[in-house]
Amino acid sequence: MRKRLAVFAVVLLAAFSFASYLNVAVLGDVRSLNPFLVKSSAERIVVGYLYETLLTESLGQVVGAVAESWQVDLSTNSMILKLRDRKFHDGTDVTADDVVFSFNYILEKKLPLGPILAYFTGAQKVDEKTVKLSFRTMNVSMLSFAPMAIPIIPKSIWEKIDKPLEFPNIEKPVGSGMLSFEKLTPQSVVLKFFKDHPNASQNLQGMVLNIVQDETMGFLGLVKGDYDYLFWNLDPELAKQVMENPNKYPNVKIALIDGGLVNVILFNHRKQPMDDVNFRKAVLYAINYKELIEKVYSGLAEPASLGLMPKRAKNIYDESVQKVEQNISMAKDFIKKSGYDGKKLTLLVSSDRKSMDTAEYIKLYLKNIGVEVELDVQGPEGLTTKLKKADFDLVIYSYNLGSHPEMVFYHLHSSRGTMKDGQVTGFNYGGVSIKELDTALEGIWMAFSEQDRIMAFKNLQKLFGEVVPVVPLVVPVDIEAYSVKNFTGWFVSSAEGVMNTETMKSLKPVR
Repeated sequence: MRKRLAVFAVVLLAAFSFASYLNVAVLGDVRSLNPFLVKSSAERIVVGYLYETLLTESLGQVVGAVAESWQVDLSTNSMILKLRDRKFHDGTDVTADDVVFSFNYILEKKLPLGPILAYFTGAQKVDEKTVKLSFRTMNVSMLSFAPMAIPIIPKSIWEKIDKPLEFPNIEKPVGSGMLSFEKLTPQSVVLKFFKDHPNASQNLQGMVLNIVQDETMGFLGLVKGDYDYLFWNLDPELAKQVMENPNKYPNVKIALIDGGLVNVILFNHRKQPMDDVNFRKAVLYAINYKELIEKVYSGLAEPASLGLMPKRAKNIYDESVQKVEQNISMAKDFIKKSGYDGKKLTLLVSSDRKSMDTAEYIKLYLKNIGVEVELDVQGPEGLTTKLKKADFDLVIYSYNLGSHPEMVFYHLHSSRGTMKDGQVTGFNYGGVSIKELDTALEGIWMAFSEQDRIMAFKNLQKLFGEVVPVVPLVVPVDIEAYSVKNFTGWFVSSAEGVMNTETMKSLKPVR
């Protein structure tokens, strides 16, 4: 009897070892897994694993996800996509009907992803494995939007959801991503690798996303080995401490990746003096960018380009455009030209530490040229509310342009900053309305070849320094932290960081 129990224990232990879960830490609550209502960072991460899009990006290139191949027909402003043999997590096939439904549903229900479909007119089924997407206008940049942004959802489930904006989707969300839903608790989300997905790990059972409310506790959990990866950028000071004391943190590794976020000062162009280019240039030259990098980011950032684009957008990044630099004499000259009357302005800022530190330095720099500002500190929801209502003078903000530089159109074109019922209708919260800038931004949409696209972006980057719609501050380095205590096979990609497809396929438990 004892021998049988011993054998059973060995078998059970082997099964448990195989059923290994990667433990990662995420910030923010998970109250909804509705892909159209993502609010927190944690929700965005989970939804990204559960749902797929037609196309995605890998190593800076557009590649197929649900779609296997695609063709662009400029004569009809349309795109034809052939679908892979994919299954949803409930075992049903992903068909053209599901894809057509996913796109048209957003328009029909007026869902928040609607602005991404500004030029999209409809989806049609060609056959069971082929769909046609139609647009008002078509160009080389269109691949970066609708096909890479719209989650493919099963029609059989969502056609029964009449009010999707009220649907939390936390009982049994079904997508076609590499991970499927297992359970949700107040402390975690448990996902299993979907073995029918080609990128699913064959060595791991799944992933546990542990919900933490504090970055410090998350880091301590990483050091102890409770967590294998932190799903946020590590604080630069902490990262330097780890890198300079490897013996103190033997299992913790740091990966430094070119950042895709550009931190900026965004002006409310609807108000004076922010509508005056001379005032905006005064702010541009008042900032001590090198001090910001050293004091706030411990050196783990670089000055932004006057052209706004980060190096990570390597296909269109123009190295000939100079980096931003402080020049107090020029700043004071521009203030005189602006006719600024000395009134105190508000600087809207998020309550996180780096944003607050940045704001305090900016307040000091502007005081040096005679501009008084007071800080309006808001949590994430409060900040978003004020942005949508255009209730600010200046704001510290970030643009994610590393993977999708075309998003600059949505952030800065005048058509995306109109007000309706007291709300900004697009992402141009500052109400930027500069004729030359609109023309340059529209040039991106008139680019029908990759060469034309590159030239359009170069023209745009050169113009930014002249009209200064925003002040580019810094491009923080992406700082990823992971532990090698429990798993081996981590792969660091210079373009995609640590949590990439190769890592998922290669990770194995330390035996």
